[in-house]
Amino acid sequence: MVKAWYDALLHVFYPSLCYGCNNELIQGDQFICLQCQTELGRTQFEDIRNNPVEKLFWGRADIQFAASTFYYIDKTPLQQIIHHIKYKEEKELGIHMGEIMGFHGSGLFKTYETDLCIPMPLHPKKEYKRGYNQATLLCEGMYKQTGISYNEKVLVRNENTRTQTKKSRIERWENVAAVFDVCEPLIIKDKHILLVDDVVTTGASTEACVNRLMQHGAKTVGIYSLAFTL
Repeated sequence: MVKAWYDALLHVFYPSLCYGCNNELIQGDQFICLQCQTELGRTQFEDIRNNPVEKLFWGRADIQFAASTFYYIDKTPLQQIIHHIKYKEEKELGIHMGEIMGFHGSGLFKTYETDLCIPMPLHPKKEYKRGYNQATLLCEGMYKQTGISYNEKVLVRNENTRTQTKKSRIERWENVAAVFDVCEPLIIKDKHILLVDDVVTTGASTEACVNRLMQHGAKTVGIYSLAFTL
């Protein structure tokens, strides 16, 4: 009784705001209001073979499957949510979105017998400055939902890459092909690996990571992201 009264009083003075639209959340909502939830733009790619994410990697990487939970579109609630996760230190929001990914992707992961999730790595300097890797937060949420473990130490980025803007596909590939490495290959040997990222856009970095994982003994690699850029 006292706790309920305290929570209600706290809500009056410090209302919880939706990360998608910044409007006040009604009691019972968590992180995202119902209106924004309806505007997140589900892809349902988890149930579609040869979906646009998979097609992005045709002829580029030997993947088991690829999917994204949502479409990434400018000036939408999802853009605001990802901004909060990456730049506003909203770690719990990142974990929450990972749980949503895990909920929608659980059937896919079971079908392909996923053993281990690996987050797309940041350069150590960027991760140090930010304080965390947003892809690791997504993996943590997916673990809470599915029980599939994750390891952020296996795959590393060795150097910063120049911006990919205005580069051709070949230039993008050359820019990132050699910057990723596998530190502990025994962990991924003969395992079904799931590479997790926040947004898939050109796929250049993702392609390089998939190829590195396969070169170091992964049995298969799948790709799963929170969002896919149209």
